[in-house]
Parts: sequence; structure tokens; C-alpha cells
Amino acid sequence: MTPTVSALKDPAYVSGDVIVIGGGGAGLRSAIAAATTGHRDVIVVSKSKAARACNTYLSKGIVAASGQSTAPDSAQRHMVDTLEGGRYLNDPAVVSRMTQRIPSEISFLADCGVPFSREGEKLHVFHTPGHTHPRHVFSANWKGSDLVLPLRRRANQMGIQFCEHVFITRLFTAEGRICGAAGVMADGRFMVFEASSIILATGGYAQIYLNTNNAPGITGDGQALAYHLGVPLKDMEFVQFYPTALGRRGSRLFLNEKLLAQAGVRLENANGEDLFERYGHPDRLKVTRDQLAQMVCREGQGSATAHRYAVMNLDGLSSEAAARLGQLVPSSFWQGQKRFQVVPTTHYCMGGIVTDDGCRTAVKGLFAVGEAAAGCHGANRLGGNSLAEIFSMGSIAGEFAAKEAGTAKHSDLLRDRAADEKQRLENFFSNQGEPPRRRMHALKNLMWDKVGIIREKTALETALGALQDDGPQASVASYADLIKRLEYGNMRLVAEMVCRAALYREESRGSHFRQDFANEDDDNWRKNIVVRNTSSGMELDIMAVPQETG
Repeated sequence: MTPTVSALKDPAYVSGDVIVIGGGGAGLRSAIAAATTGHRDVIVVSKSKAARACNTYLSKGIVAASGQSTAPDSAQRHMVDTLEGGRYLNDPAVVSRMTQRIPSEISFLADCGVPFSREGEKLHVFHTPGHTHPRHVFSANWKGSDLVLPLRRRANQMGIQFCEHVFITRLFTAEGRICGAAGVMADGRFMVFEASSIILATGGYAQIYLNTNNAPGITGDGQALAYHLGVPLKDMEFVQFYPTALGRRGSRLFLNEKLLAQAGVRLENANGEDLFERYGHPDRLKVTRDQLAQMVCREGQGSATAHRYAVMNLDGLSSEAAARLGQLVPSSFWQGQKRFQVVPTTHYCMGGIVTDDGCRTAVKGLFAVGEAAAGCHGANRLGGNSLAEIFSMGSIAGEFAAKEAGTAKHSDLLRDRAADEKQRLENFFSNQGEPPRRRMHALKNLMWDKVGIIREKTALETALGALQDDGPQASVASYADLIKRLEYGNMRLVAEMVCRAALYREESRGSHFRQDFANEDDDNWRKNIVVRNTSSGMELDIMAVPQETG
């Protein structure tokens, strides 16, 4: 098929003090903080509809924050729990920032109009595995939209600009500092953004896997942008698989932390055996997500059909308890369906861009926050800490990005760099090869089968070989094809990072389980694996975990 287009439209230039790339919860909170600090000119650039096509919108609206209940909780206790859950690969300075800041963020969110579940004036709080005390608050409807849409309204009220449906393709530096970015739209417009502070809030990379509940655009874009700029990444091997999700590909979470706390609810294998009894876990509320995902996955090993699923049995759940759980219970429960087939799904990525506790990266003026960044969660994330991180660290990223925004402009240099980038993108147009979506689907299958919940050397080597070979090129016949081709390139790059790091780490820790190295090995592997883009290609190295100070 002959390409319908062969060139992008002439560049359109946009300039601001702070540009936030990503329109989810982390990006919106960063933008609001940046606009509040020094009244900076802030622009949010997102490749889809800001506040809606993001993981925050799809979440259950659960935030972990100390001090919300009568328990003797504290930010320090929250920090200790988070470090333990991350198997001590977290950056303690980042964790401390998050746990100290998040209680005040609950008040900020309420001020924005977030409808938290309450009894009178008091917030409802519940307890999840890994946390010492009950500290989880949640939206009244168990929906992330309850949290993120009020942030969008606040951003609009503050005059923050939005450039939606722009796919950022490259970042640019000048004199050792970030100076801008280039992007493309589905109608062929080529966009150039100029700013001396840029915040990457693009999310994780769960879409490199076949089963995922993540939003469609979560394809590792920020990680790829940083890598091409020479910014190091770490902990890429750590991917959290949620053990119980509905749908053929696990597109909707079935919140086991709340369901299994109810009397009469069981998690069973296909033969009706209780999984917790089968695997020797008498206290099911202490089993973490990674342990439970591995239990479910093992039930399918050796099966001729390779079906890896469990059954959430709600036969014993009372109508009164189901009513209290609201939308966490499927509507079909009330029509008599009591047993639900659940599968593991790719839920969260702990790995990402290396930052300090001010969200700064190795490039001056470039910041990263939320799931795009690494450091807060280490080898595994505790429930409720994702939204805690995006709001607390988002406020910090925005503050520092605004305070540290420079005044120097590099318009001429940026125009030259943008012209080169436009030519690079136009070189993708071709009628040769497979459609990009087909390449993406093959990659997702490969990663799910070979680099999933239970890993071992031979499968990882097979996956790495396939990723490095890459097969035939992808055809690009339209502007929409171009964006899919660029997404595929980011997915493939990030998948190689995950695969290489999983091969490198010869132990099991947190969400990373190696069947051939089944034990945690503190003597040799209580370290972070760092990925760098060098003149000789992708290189991995080990780095000592930052030490707690103070």
C-alpha cells in the first residue's frame, strides 16, 4: 500500500516557563504546583484527553496517608512500611518526601472538591496488606475520576494551558540544560515546545504486556525520551502484576484486598481448592500482591491450555456486605452470579527514570514524577502508595520546576533541532513491512509469555533475542500509523530494558521472581540495576541503594 502522506505539516511553536508532559494525576498536580509557585506560565501537553485517558482516572481512588485514623500512625511508620514492601531498594529520601507530604495533600484534594468517603466529617479509612495501620482513604464512588477531574477543573480555573493529542517524540538540550521538545499530532501537525523546565509525567510501561488494566497509551514514552537524552533509569525489572482482575485480558481490577476481608469470600483454583490453604498462608490478609500473583500463575503451569486463572467465590458474601462494597462488586452479583474467574494482570511499574527527592533528573531542568520515575517503591509497591506518590511528589516536582526555571531562550538552536527531528519522523513513512499494531501485539505476547510473573533464564534469553532481532520493519502509511510506530519503538526499547534487567538480577525480590533463583539474596543483590544509553548502546550496571540520612 502506498503511503497516503509522506511529510508532516509546518512546525507550530509554543513557549512557556514550565511544560508538563502527561495529563494524568501526576501531571495535573505538578502543573497546579508549578503555576502556584511564582505564577509561572505552565502548559500541560498530553497525547490523549487530559484527566481522562490515564491510569489515575481508571484507578479505584485509594490513597495511603498516615494520620487519617485513630491508630498510632505516623509518616515515619508509613515510610518504614514502604521500605519493607520495596525490599529496601527504595530511595529513602524520596520515600520520606512522599510520606511527609501526603497528609497535607489529602486536605488539598478535598479543597479541590474531591468527594472522599466520609462518616460525618471523618474520613472512612481501611487497611491493606503491607501497611502496619489502617491509613487508606478513598473516593466516595471508588473511582479515580473523583480525584482527577477536580484537579482538571482547578487547573482550568488557574489558567493553565492544555495541548492535547500531542505525542512527544524528542527532548532537546542546550548548554547542558533542557530547552524544549518536539511532537506530532494525528492530523500531521508538527509541534515544537520551548521551555527551560520540563516535567515528565507520562506514566509507566504496562502496555508492553498482553494482560494489563492500564490505559492504552501507557507505553513507556517518558522512559524512552529520557533514555535517548542520556538520562539513567533503574529498577526496570520490577513490574507489579495484580493477581485478581476481570476480563479476558484482566482489564478491570477485582479488589482482593477488600473482598478477601469479607466473611464468606474465598479465592480458589479451578478445582475449588482454597489457594491460601494450598500454599500455606493461614492469614490471607498478609499475602502481598506479588505472592498472590505467583500463586495464581503456578496453578496454570503445566496445563495443556495454559489457562492461568483463579475463581473469586462470593457464595458466602452477604447482601449487606455486598451493598457496603458498592461498585467493587460486579452488578451481575445481584442477578445471581457468585463466582468470578479472575486472572493476573500487569498493573504497575516500579522502574523508571532516576531522580532525587526533588524529582530532578541528571539533566538540569528536566524532572520526572509518578510512574515515570523510580525510587519511591523499590522492588514492589504497597497498595495505595501509587496515588500517594503522584499527588505528593507531583506537588514537589511542580514547585522545584517553577523555582528552577531559567530565563535563557535557545530559539535558533531549537529550530535547527526541530528541523532534524521532523526529517527523522518523515523518514518513517513507508509501504514496506507489517502494520505497527501487529508488531505491538506480537511484542505484548512475547513479554507476557517470556518475561511475566514467573521468570527463568532460558525464556528471558529467548525474549531478549527476539527483541534484538525485531523482524521486519513496520509500515507507516498515515499520520496515525506514524504515532503507532513511534509507540511501538518506545515499547520495544523499554521491553529490552526490562528483559535485560530481569536477566541480570539473579535472585527473587519483590515483584521480580526468578524460578531459577528463587531466594532473595541481600549479600549480592540488595542493589539497584541502572540502565544507561552509551556510545556503544544499552549498558547495565549496579548501583548501591541510597542510604537513609538524618
